Amino acid sequence: MAKKNDISIDIYHRIYRLAVRKVPAEQIAFTLNLPISVIKSIVEQFFPASKNLQPQQADTHEAEKNQPDQQSYLDIYILQRLRFTIIDLNGMVIEKHHIQLKEEVEKALNSNIKIVAILMKNVKKIDEIGLTIIISLYNDFINRGRYLAILDPSKEIEPFLEFKEIEKVIPVFGTEKAFEERALHIKNKNN
Repeated sequence: MAKKNDISIDIYHRIYRLAVRKVPAEQIAFTLNLPISVIKSIVEQFFPASKNLQPQQADTHEAEKNQPDQQSYLDIYILQRLRFTIIDLNGMVIEKHHIQLKEEVEKALNSNIKIVAILMKNVKKIDEIGLTIIISLYNDFINRGRYLAILDPSKEIEPFLEFKEIEKVIPVFGTEKAFEERALHIKNKNN
């Protein structure tokens, strides 16, 4: 079981970014596969109950502006719904984060998950490498008789996806309800 001393600085950064976005500690623990007690303890270090979050946030944003490399991030949340799973991508789906992205999507591929939506409403940037990994995951899912689609691409990445004509390769849906109806229809048809 992971302890606070065993956690890498990258994980501390992810926990901080998630906590700033007010993601519940339980969701952070599930996403990062860490005990909730460890997450709560770390979040308490970042944001003691007696201090206001706003000044710390302002300091962090100022530091990130001065160090452009640290602005690049990718947070991945796994959200389990009743009949399908959502891989929620937040940040930048770019070459710099390709190993992290590949590891997370391979977990989905190697699990028993049959229906997956890749939620991209909080993706700020995507490049060829990131898109290639998503297309590869899609092909692997299809070859195993599973269903995968892109859900709600952000306005920042829509022009790139349109230019790449991604809808000719991977289904793209604007809402979770439309995705669910189509995915379950296809699943039932295949059974």
